[in-house]
Amino acid sequence: MKQRHRRKQQAPSGAFFYGRRWAGRAAPIIGHGGGKGGGGGHTPTESLDSLHSIAYARVIDLVSEGEIFGPAHGPGGELRDVYLNGTPVANEDGTLNFSGVSVDFRPGTQWQDPLPGFPASENTIGINTELKASQPWVHLFTNRQLSAVRVTLAVEGLSKADTSTGDISGYRVEYAIDVSRDGAAYREVIASAFDGKTTQRYARSHRIELPQGARQGWSIRVRRLTVNASSSTIADRTMVDAVTEIIDAKLRYPMSAVVGLKVDASQFQSVPTRAYDLKGRIIRVPVNYDPDTRSYTGVWDGTFKLTWTNNPAWVFFDLVSNDRYGLGERIPAGWLDKWGLYEIGRYCDELVDDGFGGKEPRFACNAYLQQAADAYRVVQDFASIFRGMAYWANSTVFAVADMPGDPVYTFTAANVIGGNFSYTGSALNTRYTSALVSWCDLSDMGRQKVEYVESSEGIARYGISQLEVTAFGCTSRGQANRVGKWLLLTSQIETRGVTFTIGLDHCHIQPGSIIRIADPHLAGRRIGGRIREATARWIVVDAELGVRAGDRVTVNLPSGRSETRLVSSALGEPLTLDSGKCSFDSTRLTADMASVPGTAMHIVVQPPFSEVPEAECIWTLESEALSAQTFRVLRIERKGGLEAEVSAVQHEAGKFSSVDHGTRLDRLPISVTPPGVQVPPVGLKVDSYYILSQGIANHTAVFEWEAADGAVSYEVQWRRDNSDWISLPRTGYTRVEVPNIYAGAFTFRVRALNAIEVASIWATSSLVQLDGIIAPPPVVTSLVARGLLFGIQLNWGLPHGPSIIERTELYYSQTSSFEAAIPLGVFAYPQNTHTLMGLSAGNELWFWARLIDRNGVAGDWFPTGAGVRGQASSDADPILGQIGGQIGKGMLAPELVKEIESGGGAATEIFEIKNDLDAMIGIKAGVTKDGKYYGAGMGVGVEKTPDGMQTEVLFLADRLALINLENGAISAPFVIQNGQTFIRSAFIQDGTITSAKIGEYIQSNNYVPGVSGWRWSKDGTMENNGTGAGGRRVETPGDTKIYYPNGQLAIAMGINV
Repeated sequence: MKQRHRRKQQAPSGAFFYGRRWAGRAAPIIGHGGGKGGGGGHTPTESLDSLHSIAYARVIDLVSEGEIFGPAHGPGGELRDVYLNGTPVANEDGTLNFSGVSVDFRPGTQWQDPLPGFPASENTIGINTELKASQPWVHLFTNRQLSAVRVTLAVEGLSKADTSTGDISGYRVEYAIDVSRDGAAYREVIASAFDGKTTQRYARSHRIELPQGARQGWSIRVRRLTVNASSSTIADRTMVDAVTEIIDAKLRYPMSAVVGLKVDASQFQSVPTRAYDLKGRIIRVPVNYDPDTRSYTGVWDGTFKLTWTNNPAWVFFDLVSNDRYGLGERIPAGWLDKWGLYEIGRYCDELVDDGFGGKEPRFACNAYLQQAADAYRVVQDFASIFRGMAYWANSTVFAVADMPGDPVYTFTAANVIGGNFSYTGSALNTRYTSALVSWCDLSDMGRQKVEYVESSEGIARYGISQLEVTAFGCTSRGQANRVGKWLLLTSQIETRGVTFTIGLDHCHIQPGSIIRIADPHLAGRRIGGRIREATARWIVVDAELGVRAGDRVTVNLPSGRSETRLVSSALGEPLTLDSGKCSFDSTRLTADMASVPGTAMHIVVQPPFSEVPEAECIWTLESEALSAQTFRVLRIERKGGLEAEVSAVQHEAGKFSSVDHGTRLDRLPISVTPPGVQVPPVGLKVDSYYILSQGIANHTAVFEWEAADGAVSYEVQWRRDNSDWISLPRTGYTRVEVPNIYAGAFTFRVRALNAIEVASIWATSSLVQLDGIIAPPPVVTSLVARGLLFGIQLNWGLPHGPSIIERTELYYSQTSSFEAAIPLGVFAYPQNTHTLMGLSAGNELWFWARLIDRNGVAGDWFPTGAGVRGQASSDADPILGQIGGQIGKGMLAPELVKEIESGGGAATEIFEIKNDLDAMIGIKAGVTKDGKYYGAGMGVGVEKTPDGMQTEVLFLADRLALINLENGAISAPFVIQNGQTFIRSAFIQDGTITSAKIGEYIQSNNYVPGVSGWRWSKDGTMENNGTGAGGRRVETPGDTKIYYPNGQLAIAMGINV
């Protein structure tokens, strides 16, 4: 099927068109005339023309199947609707561009009259071939119904110039026409000549009667008998202009729209082309429809009337139901869904802006079909005019259109098998951003034009993705523009497809239906389910929902309709538990929920439903914050049994107003689940301001950005010059300030976070120079380390006066060198003390401190050299006191000292304690004598204490000893007796002794008298020997002597020297 605006040669049988279109075809000139003359004189003269042609083109054009409306201007204005060589015969004001033109229309009724002046059916074939004496012209006619043929010969000019006298006179060209039947010998039927003078084209026609009884056809031969002149003084070029096939009959051409045209050939150099401005087929339309005003009166009763219209819905109806050129033999009119077409037709007739300040119907069909094509493709092409499709179901042809409508049914996880919805997305290369729409311009003889349409928002998002499309049957630039907008918008916003499997609910929908889907997985929370109980005014649902007055609740009613009502009030159902179903203690509540009813909510609606919903009917809830999705059904495929698979595509109701009127498209929220990808903020700006305080300018940096879609908070970091990034507290605003800044080049970066903590990439601002403070922060005034029991307390001094100090940074090291120091911590201003616990007794550390301001600028370290020394306490008394106190507070020690219940005398006992957090086992022995209890025992335990889990092994005894057997004798290398510890031999790697008493001497482990090491005896003698080349020193209570390495005395001093 093609769109053609001008028919080149011949209208095929059965051509027809709808609406208003151009129809045209070529035709030959048919004429007659003759005469001759001549004469001469002895003086140079030119004879008058003696050959004059008075020729007329008489042609019948078949323009369409009947019945059609006819000329666009109606009766009396036919000449304005006839175009010869692209020029109208008459102008709009009635003036003529051609004279001698007559036209007669027949609309194509069954009983129309024959056209006057056309006693035969003729078909003219243009030849325009030069006739030469050396080569006859031959043509074969195979149509055995022909009665005769007409051969039209012509001369471009005929004259001869006398070279001796200069006279110009006539000339004679003889020719003959022969006929042959079924290949037999030719028989001459015409012998004639062009004899005379003419300076213009002269044509002559001869009717040749064809011998009857031909089985194969006839051959016509035209011979030039006069040799072609080779002199420039003779003009004798002869042409075979055209041949016309003639069937002698006066035909009415029933059910065929024809045009009879007679044209004076003197106004044309060749056969003119014809075109006609016509209104096409008269078809069936609803009886309450006025196609001129495009209005509908009252309620349609389903009956039709015949009239002209270019409404594509009723053109579609005629095409499918017509039994002559449509599908009527297979699809009677009663098998078409005329009620659906009625709604589509009304939508097509609505007036919209035409783009040039006027109004026009939304859709119009002006199409010209000239050849047979695949029926399904033709039907779908016509449905595409109103953005629709056609399908066969239940012995009916349905046509549906992409137009506004209400959802007819609701689907949730409760009425979908498995509760699963499977989604797909369109490919990026199908999301078009520009379109080239071809359409036909009636103001330019129906020539094809191209309308360019683009989406600036789509180009910004997807780039250039161009679509080329032909708007079928479109003769309006405004309609072509809307076709492009609809295609672009549909490809960009209706990108989601869905499939799901249902049971008998598929009986309520069909392809083209708009459905509502409440998918809890995509929505992020439950917004649908099944009703527990209901009346016309209220329903009870099995969920506690955040329902507010003004929300919308939709219910699938028992009749299959889906109705939406406003919520006027909602109340949850309280849960009551008695002592028979639950028990509790101070920390735990235990309830038997098996017999407890689930939560429920009573929802009151206004106005009431048209019928009472039944239990198990589907409901869904929508609000301004969350709406259900809408889809348009494309396909319903039975899966066997009672199941069917539904395929649908996303439906955005707001796109229609955007296409027709250019309104802004606001899409409804369909999910409260934050997206998995967060877009970053944009529009980052750096600025500053200052405030004078006591004559000092305090500068503040200001960082601003534009809000990001889906963001609930922002993380901001900034830096000055090449410093590290400084983080600011998380904020929900799009502006932060940093006071008391230093002068320098500032930049900041910000990222957005949505409700599920998904962060965007960092967006970074440009570098901006800001004024501010110049000096760095001062140093701490002091740093003191004080030893504690198993810890060290640090105190530092902060400078006085106004400042922008933000924190104190502490480093520590196990040596006095700063190079080995590592961070201890950062402490917010104005904190000036910190306690470091968990150290071993006597542990030594060195410390440094510095201040950092709010700009991240750090001051100098204090001290500048060796750090401040700190040491954990090494006093044994408080250490032992603390350990003893902790032991006494536990459970194991009291159990050990507890007397054995023996009733007197000696006794033994093994005890064991186990619970969730404590485990202990012990052995005890006890004797009571003279009323006094004597006990000993050993315990092993793990228990939870206020300081955490504690493991311990305890002994209760006046004497604790470790013994061994040496040569049959018992020895005790380690004994604790009456609070004192005795050790026969010990090796201590690192020890702290508060007070030591040496019984004989103390010496190094490398001591050799007079050679190496040192020794201090209790008589006061101390010997200290150097290593290598060193000397030695000996001290007694009265003398000090120092010796050279060779043993010679170097220095001696004292009371005995």
